[in-house]
Amino acid sequence: MKTKLNFSEKLDKAGIYLSTICLVHCLVLPVLLATLPFVSFLAFMKSPITETLMIVFAIFNAVLAVTLNFKKHYNLIVPAFFGSGMILLMLNFFAHNLVSQNEYIITLGALLIGVGHYINHKLCDTCPKCTNE
Repeated sequence: MKTKLNFSEKLDKAGIYLSTICLVHCLVLPVLLATLPFVSFLAFMKSPITETLMIVFAIFNAVLAVTLNFKKHYNLIVPAFFGSGMILLMLNFFAHNLVSQNEYIITLGALLIGVGHYINHKLCDTCPKCTNE
């Protein structure tokens, strides 16, 4: 079993962590802001800039991870998860005023991207082209 991670595996690990952070951010932050209104330093977490940066990092990392690894194992389930998650993230970003349940949409998008990274990581563990690097 190999112990050193290559670049694409590091991207998947980072993507799993970023998606988890995004998921926690989307689920916990509204509760914290509602129950702890005196904690004003958390307000920056709900700012459009913070959410935009999180979405940009998630999409950039997902595109990079899927393009590097899809050329090796050609499994369509990974781009399907990434694509679905990115569509939901972009839908929330561009139409957040039109969609009433945007927390659910962005949470599902982050979850799909995280699952895509996890599947991609597991595929690379079993793929001979990925493990020979």
